Amino acid sequence: AFASLRPGEVVVDLGSGGGIDVLLAAKKVGPSGKAIGIDMTPEMMERAKENAKKLGQENIEFHLSTIDTLPLADASADCIISNCVINLAPDKRAVFREMFRVLKPGGR
Repeated sequence: AFASLRPGEVVVDLGSGGGIDVLLAAKKVGPSGKAIGIDMTPEMMERAKENAKKLGQENIEFHLSTIDTLPLADASADCIISNCVINLAPDKRAVFREMFRVLKPGGR
């Protein structure tokens, strides 16, 4: 997924943990884009925010949330990534419904 990211895109990482993939995505989409991390654990959210602050990246948002109820607007993301998290969700149908809801037409 990282290879296909383009400057200006909005990418969402489901289960972002410490934010490493969000930081990598933010670099790829550049200052005109945005990388958004979603995680349900306050400890990981704090670690992710600290990591982003250390690198001085400003095109990043983090949200404390489960991945089956995303706090994002409809059709707001160009790409959604997730690394070994969707399989842990109890209601995978809800996760995929949310993914399709927040993806822009033609999103991936």
